[in-house]
Amino acid sequence: MTDDNAPENEPVIVTTKHVTDTEVAAVTAVIRGMLIEENDSLRAEKPAARSRWQRSQRDLRGDLSPVTHSWVD
Repeated sequence: MTDDNAPENEPVIVTTKHVTDTEVAAVTAVIRGMLIEENDSLRAEKPAARSRWQRSQRDLRGDLSPVTHSWVD
């Protein structure tokens, strides 16, 4: 998706002294990655809400116990 305001297109300005180009690149990569992840999560499609019918359904049996391999009442 191309977007002029996307996090990967925003400039990053570093105003700290005594850092190497490698350190600036590392911090920039982490910050941009976090911004892209946040941006993607905001754009992600939200799951549809469950209907009243789905919310009212109950399991017919209890969970299967992994120790005894039997149904739990």
